[in-house]
Amino acid sequence: MEKIVNDVLLTTTFTQEDIEYSKKRHVEIFDGEYGFSEYFNRYATGAIDRFPHTYNPEKDFMLIAKVDGKFGGTVTLIGEGEADGIARLRFFFVEPFTRGKGVGRLLFTTAMSMAKEMGYKHLYFSTYNVLKPARNLYRDLGYAVTKETPEDEVIPGAVEEIWEIDL
Repeated sequence: MEKIVNDVLLTTTFTQEDIEYSKKRHVEIFDGEYGFSEYFNRYATGAIDRFPHTYNPEKDFMLIAKVDGKFGGTVTLIGEGEADGIARLRFFFVEPFTRGKGVGRLLFTTAMSMAKEMGYKHLYFSTYNVLKPARNLYRDLGYAVTKETPEDEVIPGAVEEIWEIDL
């Protein structure tokens, strides 16, 4: 899929360079802006690294936003079972230069629409309570927190949250 919405190129075509960039920026953004631990960095980069090896185009996608030819953000959908219609959103981030311009919302709403078209009935993802602007977006889109778990290994005092929505 490739389309332009409000001068933002959305594409599901990804390269190894996109995977490497996503790994690098996850560490830089989440560590640099929030102080996420090395534990989180290893976990996130390992999971992103595995995605191309487990990727199934019939049930998964990596949606990338490009703004003015630059990588502006991404979200990935991973199907968790064909029979039950559940998918997980992962690896969401937007570049600082795109914040406040609707790129995060565009990524999420497009991912939700694509998931519905693929036959998914339920989406979920995990995040952390310290990511306040993103949490406002999730709430605005109709997601709700269904589980909270202390996660001091990520940041002292952090709480991992599971957010869910029925499509």
